[in-house]
Amino acid sequence: MYSTPAHINDDMLPTDHCELLKHALYPLAHEYGITYIQDKFEKALQDMCTDALGVFCAHQCFYIEMINERENSSPFKFELDWLPKYLATSFLREASALHALEIRSGDLLNNRSYKVVLSGMRILASDYGIDWQVTLP
Repeated sequence: MYSTPAHINDDMLPTDHCELLKHALYPLAHEYGITYIQDKFEKALQDMCTDALGVFCAHQCFYIEMINERENSSPFKFELDWLPKYLATSFLREASALHALEIRSGDLLNNRSYKVVLSGMRILASDYGIDWQVTLP
């Protein structure tokens, strides 16, 4: 198990993704129905995975959602049979582009985008029992 060092991950914490969940999607779920919004959210995570930035954001949202579900702060209960495999396959497909994804100046020097996603996947596998159904690098 290799974790991403704090100096690589510290300024890429998924705060925007957390805010999206807690202040947009969760209230919408309570207003329009949990199942309806969860289905739309899971589909959106799939649809996002067309490029490296989409894969990065989909994984960050999924990571935060898994934490929130464990802490009972999410109204959702994600489908874990097919979604993790889809996200993992998308990660592997976009791996070379993730190496080249610079969200903030200096990201390429530390290969941050790739390392942050891979680290999150490893954490979810070891601590949350997420089965990605693929071999992670």
